[in-house]
Amino acid sequence: MDLIEQTCRQSGFFALCNSTLRSDPRSSNANLEGLAKISVEIVIDKANATLNIIVDLFKNVSDPVLYRSYGTCIDSYDASVQRLLPEAIAALGSEDYATSRHDVATVATNVNACDEQFSEKTPFSDRNRLVHDLSLMSAGIIELL
Repeated sequence: MDLIEQTCRQSGFFALCNSTLRSDPRSSNANLEGLAKISVEIVIDKANATLNIIVDLFKNVSDPVLYRSYGTCIDSYDASVQRLLPEAIAALGSEDYATSRHDVATVATNVNACDEQFSEKTPFSDRNRLVHDLSLMSAGIIELL
């Protein structure tokens, strides 16, 4: 069993973790801390992409309730992308694993706050689920450090 498989078996999201880390060529030579950093960087990429989709959809919202809901999602993702995830990367670099794990797990909480704004599936519900699960997966990897 290689390090990616060992790590992913303990992440809480084996299939997602295994496919995600194996899709990044940097993972093949990474140690556990490297895998944690790669996983957080992937969360950053997916969260940024989701934020961009939400912002684009927001431009066409005229309903006041939807306007507030989309605004909440933008705020949640913006906090994740601008503050929490960069802090998580910095904390990894300084071996402050508790802070890094907390910040990444908070991203999942922020995604939940976004999802809770809607009673029905949104055009970005699947992306929310992915960012949520990747965040918890990353937190699980960081917890191993």
